[in-house]
Amino acid sequence: MREGSIALAVLVLGVMMAGIDTTIIVLAMPVMMQALGVDLASITWVLLTYVIVVTVLSTQLGRLGDIKGRARMFDVGMLVFALGSALAGASSDAGLLLAFRGVQAVGGALMLSNSTALISDYFSHERRGFAFGWTTFGWNIGAVTGIMLGGFLTTFLSWRWDFYITAPLGVVGFGLGVRYLKGSQEIVSRGFDLLGSAVLGVSLTLISLGALNYPVEGLGGSTLPLLGSGLLIFAAFLLLERRRKDPVLDLSLLRIRLFGASTSAAFLQFVANYAVLFLLTMYLQGVRSLDPFTASLYLVPGYVVGSGVGALGGRLADMKDPRVIATAGLVLQMLSYLLYFFTLSVGVSLGVVIVGTVLTSTGGALFFSSNGKLVMEDVPKDKYGMASGTFRTVNNMGMIMSFAVAVVAAASAIPKELAFQIFAGTTSLSASLLDPFVVSLRYAFIASASIMAGAVVLSWTRRGREGGA
Repeated sequence: MREGSIALAVLVLGVMMAGIDTTIIVLAMPVMMQALGVDLASITWVLLTYVIVVTVLSTQLGRLGDIKGRARMFDVGMLVFALGSALAGASSDAGLLLAFRGVQAVGGALMLSNSTALISDYFSHERRGFAFGWTTFGWNIGAVTGIMLGGFLTTFLSWRWDFYITAPLGVVGFGLGVRYLKGSQEIVSRGFDLLGSAVLGVSLTLISLGALNYPVEGLGGSTLPLLGSGLLIFAAFLLLERRRKDPVLDLSLLRIRLFGASTSAAFLQFVANYAVLFLLTMYLQGVRSLDPFTASLYLVPGYVVGSGVGALGGRLADMKDPRVIATAGLVLQMLSYLLYFFTLSVGVSLGVVIVGTVLTSTGGALFFSSNGKLVMEDVPKDKYGMASGTFRTVNNMGMIMSFAVAVVAAASAIPKELAFQIFAGTTSLSASLLDPFVVSLRYAFIASASIMAGAVVLSWTRRGREGGA
């Protein structure tokens, strides 16, 4: 019991670092843009580089955990993440920042691709909900910390401290992991799919470039060629993966009914939900003219509540049917999007944002703690690392698609050159554009609610090998 508790604490620390990194950078983007002398599209790659690298490498590094040991790879990930954080903070130009952000992402991929499998190694089926509840707690605490520290450090010290702050955490986590985190799986022999990784990376980069180009050129210019070529290359990637011995995405895992349904539900959840933070940021800064730090304060209550619900949700998943808990979480998130769709306006009380973020974070905490318990349940133990990496890869693909939704929504009812500026908090809308922009945001929220409805159906109808959840 004590060994499992210490191992869980190390895993929670790693997830908390990822949570910090998810939110802390957003608030620093306007300052980073000015300090490094780049435009808004360029600085957005600070976010996208991390997501794309983690997406491309998660399955490969999960497989490396199967070969070399998951605990060892998680420990290395902590150290690489710390190194990338320190180097990114010290970057003298945008090129170096993106390169070291990529290093940071390699560390993040090592941690995230092996964390789910490690929980499955350490905890029995009856206690996995408890463990995933605590990792959900860690992520929410990290997100709250990132929001608060991002505004404080950027305002009173420097944007560089947004990166420096996670470096010592990574070093401490590495030391604790080496001492207390031990692998328990049988080491297996697997190959790598470098060609598949390269093709997936090219595809996701082209799709991201197309989405980022939309606010500049609309569907004209190079937008459609970028999006079209990215989607065609992704289709070619799927065909390639069917013929690879050790693919980036092991599509055979999706034929395991519970894994396939749980992964698909999580994918739709990420598509629907990841954009919400950006949509709310655009509303608070572009419509309500709040500075980034003040805007972030309206988001904190939701993450605080979600932190507490995460641990509780994990215990409920162990005591009750986790399928019911996970589905209830998705329903709460869908209700929050409907709340925004029906109530959001130029002058509505900002209490609506607080209520909405509480619903979103509570729902997310319930879903992730329960879905994490279910996703590995029917997976063979020698494929834990591969399954964990596949799960992360699919989720991150959802994040990239969700980001594209946010950018397109922002540019649909206002002059396209303003969309990125509102997103980054460098400008506010004129009075004549406020109502059209709010309408575009409301339609984005109803789109998110519709996508989440699909996730609800998948979550509720999933069944395992025995026909139950």
